[in-house]
Amino acid sequence: MVTFTNAAASEMRERVLDAIYKKLEEEPENENLQRQVTLLNKASICTIDSFCLEIVRNNFYELDGLSPNFRIADTTEIELLKQEVMEDIFEKKYEEENEDFIKLINTYTSYRDDTPLKDLILKMDSYTQSNPFPEKWLTEKIEMFRLADKLEEDFATTIWGKELLQEIEDTLIDSITSLENASRQLSCEPDLEKFWQTIRNDIELLQGLKNNLDSWDKAYQINQTLKFATWPRQKVESEIKEKAKQVRDDVKKKLGKVLDKILIYDSKQANQDIYDMYGILLKLKSILLEFKQEFSKRKRDKNIVDFNDIEHFALKILLKEENGQIFPSEVAKRYQEKYVEIAIDEYQDSNLVQEYILNSIAKQNNIFMVGDVKQSIYKFRQAMPELFLQKYNQYKNKEQKTETDNLKIQLFKNFRSRDNVLQFTNSIFQAIMSHLLGEIEYDQEEYLNLGADYPTIDQNLNTEIAILDLAKEEQTSQTEEIETEERIENVELEARFVANRIKQLMEEKFQIWDRKKNAYRNIRYQDIVILLRSTANIAPVYEQEIIRLEMPVFSDSSQEYLDSIEIETIMSLLKIIDNPIQDIPLVTVLRSAIGRFTDDELIQIRLSDQYDNFYTCMQKARIHVKGTLKEKIEKMLHNLETWRKEQEYLALDELIWKIYSDTGFYHYARIDAKWKTKTS
Repeated sequence: MVTFTNAAASEMRERVLDAIYKKLEEEPENENLQRQVTLLNKASICTIDSFCLEIVRNNFYELDGLSPNFRIADTTEIELLKQEVMEDIFEKKYEEENEDFIKLINTYTSYRDDTPLKDLILKMDSYTQSNPFPEKWLTEKIEMFRLADKLEEDFATTIWGKELLQEIEDTLIDSITSLENASRQLSCEPDLEKFWQTIRNDIELLQGLKNNLDSWDKAYQINQTLKFATWPRQKVESEIKEKAKQVRDDVKKKLGKVLDKILIYDSKQANQDIYDMYGILLKLKSILLEFKQEFSKRKRDKNIVDFNDIEHFALKILLKEENGQIFPSEVAKRYQEKYVEIAIDEYQDSNLVQEYILNSIAKQNNIFMVGDVKQSIYKFRQAMPELFLQKYNQYKNKEQKTETDNLKIQLFKNFRSRDNVLQFTNSIFQAIMSHLLGEIEYDQEEYLNLGADYPTIDQNLNTEIAILDLAKEEQTSQTEEIETEERIENVELEARFVANRIKQLMEEKFQIWDRKKNAYRNIRYQDIVILLRSTANIAPVYEQEIIRLEMPVFSDSSQEYLDSIEIETIMSLLKIIDNPIQDIPLVTVLRSAIGRFTDDELIQIRLSDQYDNFYTCMQKARIHVKGTLKEKIEKMLHNLETWRKEQEYLALDELIWKIYSDTGFYHYARIDAKWKTKTS
């Protein structure tokens, strides 16, 4: 059983175990069931990464040079090693004055910074790893740019021309639709005939371009002479006229951006541009392969691997190539005999590497895949929902299936949501999801259907949509509190609305169905979740608004953690241990629970020398000041000097722990965290 996350694998084990125990209650003497409880710990219920790791560890001898005691490096270690390898390769190329490298530098970077080229190489490396045969795939894609014998052909016949013309067509369809709507509104008022005629001329103009998108050169020539007529200057007071003009201006602006970006060359020049990229991509491929080779060597030297390595090592173990054909290896055949059935969860998020791995250990008819392409959200990680769609379209339902067909079972019942939620979801996605947007037509055959059976309750369970007029809200807020409150940002208004709605639900004691108790109960804070498109900057705003109403809140935001005052204080201290002549980090530490300097004391230190750095000011001040301030300065300078010496031989984690011990900051942070938890 292959799941997408470790948490899902753990949950699946628990469910299987619960089912076995439930059956054991009915048959307590059943030795087979008792044995299953023991065997469950060894059952192959895992993620694809875990399965690949098992293959590699058990068959490491199939790989040349791989040590059996290899270690999986964490993400940070791998990223640092990548940067180190990249820097070394670039430095070597600079010293050699390599001509191909200089060509790449001039193509992808500015004279100030070569980071864009480094980022491109790393991105290409990451992307190619999602293919089972990265180098072969890369070569095939680059060869597509070799258009030496096609320079005179119409650019519309190339894959790039087709994609670009499709973008133009989509924009034209959207523009024409907008203008048609404006035209219908203008036709309702006789006084607006001139404006109506102008819009109709615009539609005819764009339709002419749309009708000639079968040829790049035709479209290019039309675009050279494409010009919108001047908007009539007839003075007519009409809101419809103003709206139509705004629609027209938006269409011109949007369409202009697309056409000015795409239809800038004729076919010959466009083909030549693509062919010119062929030579550049060959150079890019060369440096990418050099990076891959050196990166692999450094990992072998350190006896570490990453998750991409594990998948590709598993591929090498499970597959062999003969005469250009791929076959399962002897190891794969042993796994085929081991597994009676293979079940894959979240199949819509599989990639081609995982597809090859799982097919290599499967027999012809023992693999079961479950997924929902409508939930595919990992295409940016090179997931391939088309693998799911291909089978979805080829497999047959039970009524249509023949002996040679694969079986498709449609599971459209939803057991988590109420009918009002499902109806709302279906109505929204039927309107926006299609083959072009989402790769599937969301119609009645794809609807989510009610599967859960909730007891009826006298409570409003309609789906709510809250639309905030942010401009009006801001104006009201500024009018009421213009002297005491600055302008409230939109996200704050939204967060405030959500916080108030949560408080209202709690006060009303909204009823929640509890599956474990099989009964309704009052809503709890832990029943509520706020979904945000991005949490890094927005989640803290929601937290503050919820805390302001004295309600508990938690957000799993790494950015929030790193921005906390406890972490920032230690980061500042590490900076001044490395280099004390940094005023802002130094003052941050002095004002913290580590230094415990007051603002008045910091002013006294600064007055010792208004022009030098703060570290030097502290050294000068301790000669003149007396009492408590003198003791604080001497203690801080002594500690800083001690830590600066210790950092030369202590590991970073040991140094940080010693700082915690010397300052008592660890205990302080724990007490502070407990206090915050209670107040939140």
